[in-house]
Amino acid sequence: MTANAGNEVDAWCTKCRMDLNHRVVAAVGGTPKRVECLTCKTQHNYRAPKGAKDPIPKGADVPTKGKKAAGAPKAPKVSKASAARSLEWDKRVLGQLESSFTAYTPRTTFKLDELVRHSKFGDGFVSEVNPDGKIAVIFRDGSKTLVHGR
Repeated sequence: MTANAGNEVDAWCTKCRMDLNHRVVAAVGGTPKRVECLTCKTQHNYRAPKGAKDPIPKGADVPTKGKKAAGAPKAPKVSKASAARSLEWDKRVLGQLESSFTAYTPRTTFKLDELVRHSKFGDGFVSEVNPDGKIAVIFRDGSKTLVHGR
């Protein structure tokens, strides 16, 4: 593979974390060294596409400075508290009849453990009622503090 500055090549984008089209910014001996992603416009060292064999010949001088090429995106870490909250939400909310939920409005007053249907956050349950007119509601994506009884 010969590549000169200005040519386009497929490469692994370290920001987008995918094989994408890149423009060669710097090349040494016909081998791309620095590229610019045509999607996100960031510049980084050339990395061969993950879906193809490495087009850089064996023994070619490849820069090793900085971070190494990243593989597939890592799964997000889930804390024990988050996993427990998710399990609790599953037990209390999944399988409930639609009529069991109260539509959320700031004017409605809610009680502890009451099922809530929010237009943006979805279904949840009241986990805490504060005396200052606020409730903590556990939704699938996490806990939210909402006002009530106003």
